[in-house]
Amino acid sequence: MIEKKKMVDQRHITSLFLAGLLLILISMKSFAEQSTPLVHDLDMTIGNPESRVTVVDYSSLTCPHCATFHAEIFPKLKEEYIDTGKVNLIFREVYFDGPGLWASMVARCRDKDAFFPTIDLLFRKQDVWSSSSSQIDIVNGLTSIGKQVGLSDKEVLDCLKDRDKAKDLVAWYKNNSANARKRNSWNRSPQFKAGHSRYEIVDCFG
Repeated sequence: MIEKKKMVDQRHITSLFLAGLLLILISMKSFAEQSTPLVHDLDMTIGNPESRVTVVDYSSLTCPHCATFHAEIFPKLKEEYIDTGKVNLIFREVYFDGPGLWASMVARCRDKDAFFPTIDLLFRKQDVWSSSSSQIDIVNGLTSIGKQVGLSDKEVLDCLKDRDKAKDLVAWYKNNSANARKRNSWNRSPQFKAGHSRYEIVDCFG
């Protein structure tokens, strides 16, 4: 009974998200004169960069709710809106802890084409690589993820040892966080905004 209710709730969440996004697509004419969110060099994007709708996804790779979103809702969003050119999505990682940062660095080991498949695998295997309290076990788990996307042990460890990249990512995250807090708009993850104005498309993971 509990499992059935969970499935019904998840379908309801998915419907709400997609319905909200559809309303934005319909109403974007009124925002046509406004600029879309600026893209930072560290932002990862997927979709049509010329789309009049840009969705920004703020997610932590160690957040279970974010993993649920990317497993249950993101595939539908990608199929119906991103792959059809209606939406451009900007993905920005949120670093609540060290393992979340390490996972991000592994996802960024290769070129941008490999980023989203790696993110997908990190979310799907989140309970495997992130569940240990041992840093060694977490690094071993991330090394295993790296192997599954074609990275050698050395490549993963070299990425994790890149202090300059880590500093750049943390500074980027802090800047994103500060900007969001100035708008009083960031109190949970995943978070989303569309176009120039921020929209609470989904408010179910708080």
